[in-house]
Amino acid sequence: MTIRQRLFISFSLILLIILSIIGVFFYTIFNLSEIHKSQTHRYDQIRRVEKLKEYNNSFSWIVLDIVTDYEKMDVVKKRLEKSDKLFKTLIIKKRVTIENSESIIEKQNLQQIFQYFEEIEKLIKYELYELVLISKDEKNFTPFNKNFEKLSFKIDKLLKEEIEYLQTRLDKTEKDRNQFIDTIKVELVFLFIIAFLLSSIISSRITKQIKDKLDKLNKGVLQLFKDDETTIKIDIGKNNELSEITHNLNSYLEKQSDIIHSREELLRNISHELKTPISKAKFLLENLRHNKDNKQIDSLNSVFVDIEELTSKLLQREKLNFAKVNSSKFKTSSLILESLSKLSIDDESKVEVDIKDDFNIHADKYYLTIALKNLIDNAMKYADEYPIVIEASENKIEVKNIAKKLSSDLIYYTQPFTREPNQQLGHGLGLNIVNKIIQMHDFKLDYTYKNPYNIFSITFKN
Repeated sequence: MTIRQRLFISFSLILLIILSIIGVFFYTIFNLSEIHKSQTHRYDQIRRVEKLKEYNNSFSWIVLDIVTDYEKMDVVKKRLEKSDKLFKTLIIKKRVTIENSESIIEKQNLQQIFQYFEEIEKLIKYELYELVLISKDEKNFTPFNKNFEKLSFKIDKLLKEEIEYLQTRLDKTEKDRNQFIDTIKVELVFLFIIAFLLSSIISSRITKQIKDKLDKLNKGVLQLFKDDETTIKIDIGKNNELSEITHNLNSYLEKQSDIIHSREELLRNISHELKTPISKAKFLLENLRHNKDNKQIDSLNSVFVDIEELTSKLLQREKLNFAKVNSSKFKTSSLILESLSKLSIDDESKVEVDIKDDFNIHADKYYLTIALKNLIDNAMKYADEYPIVIEASENKIEVKNIAKKLSSDLIYYTQPFTREPNQQLGHGLGLNIVNKIIQMHDFKLDYTYKNPYNIFSITFKN
């Protein structure tokens, strides 16, 4: 598992805990809101019941006034009117009060209370009214008072029970609220502790893992310098970022090692290749000392031309080790014409160009021109008969010449300074340069022989 993946999993776990904390927070808000609604409801219900208690007391005062001042008709009528208003108000409050009851028992108690109020209403409206305003007999309020006090007492008792019930429920809600808050506090503290411990453990493990791998990588680098190694031979595991760094560094070191090896090989081959023309030049110079001979002067000139050509190709090959591909889009015909323009062809009839498909190429035109020019130059140089043929079709350019079949595979001729046995022409660098350029572009170089043609082809990407 990579460090990036470990970090992703770690942060996902921490994020999950944070989301849990946020969830707990909103859950707390929701529950506290519900508790607050419940408390508000019970406070309101207590106020309603307390109001019923006031009504009960009001009826008692009305009855007392009427009984006391029954001879004062104006006082009696006012008190009876007041009782009517109170009873009408009670009818309105009855529905609201009963609807806001929370239990069946509470509802039954409230219904009983209002039933008693209705009985009080009947006592006042009919019995008391008849005693005071209609009856001509001596006023005897004792039976009325007993009935009224009995009902009033029952109402008062039920109201006290209802208030105690509501207060008990309210106290319980308050207690539940406090317990809930305490529980949430514990849960939040627990989640924060888990988040802290988890982040500490994960960060310490990841830090330790990175430190261990960096220490190993550092040892590998030190070993690289100490033991003259070409790659870092330290195992820091697979599927992690540092193993990728090590792999990339090893690839770079291997490439540098190949370049150094190639240069060493090149220097050996250069020293070998230059011995022959230099020896010829020395021999010709010795002859020129004795007699001036134009033929020998021309031979000497060709030797230096040969050295110049070899030097040019060596520099060209060396530049390819550090070349960067600057791609552009161009036609096949443009590439062929530019490659031919770089060659000194004394007779155009020696070259036949057949462009069956002038397709687009996406590549570095400068280097690709060098590659195609070298293939054409080789075809011209080693042809037994002319013309040579340059053919373009289906994302492929073929260079054909009539000559003997090559004695070895293509891979042999793509090595520097390799030629056919007993071959005097060339230096064996042309195909090596071609192959390097083709590999730079990730194209394909092939060789086939179809009697009597040797065919070198470059296949381009679609």
